[in-house]
Amino acid sequence: MAMIGDAHIHIDYSSPGVRDRIIFGGLLAYDQVWQAGAHMATWLETNKDLEIDGKELKAGKYGFFVIPNQKEWTVIFNRNWNQHGKDDYDASDDALRFKVTPKISEEIKEHLEYKVNKTTETSGTISMSWEKVTIEFPFEIK
Repeated sequence: MAMIGDAHIHIDYSSPGVRDRIIFGGLLAYDQVWQAGAHMATWLETNKDLEIDGKELKAGKYGFFVIPNQKEWTVIFNRNWNQHGKDDYDASDDALRFKVTPKISEEIKEHLEYKVNKTTETSGTISMSWEKVTIEFPFEIK
């Protein structure tokens, strides 16, 4: 949970471990939708409209999905936030999609971790790190 200005942003997720496995391109196939956590789909809730990648994400609760790729990831906010894994994922329920470039590290992040970081009174970043990969994107409060 984070407060950025008067916006409350909460991310709920289960945090799987690496446990000596190759995660991206191994356990999780490239170019396939992933619920960005274990078991239930990860979700994000905001009480204020956000601008992400020049597009508006209305205040509400959203399933958070990604499509990993070696060079570029697709980040997805889906209106169906309450689902097991990606079992009920339907692209027609997507509220917002955009691309990010993953950052690769030599160090392993054993457990999946999300962070919401404040950059100004009206903006911040959201990041997800697991195994050797971090994705991050900025947002503004509208």
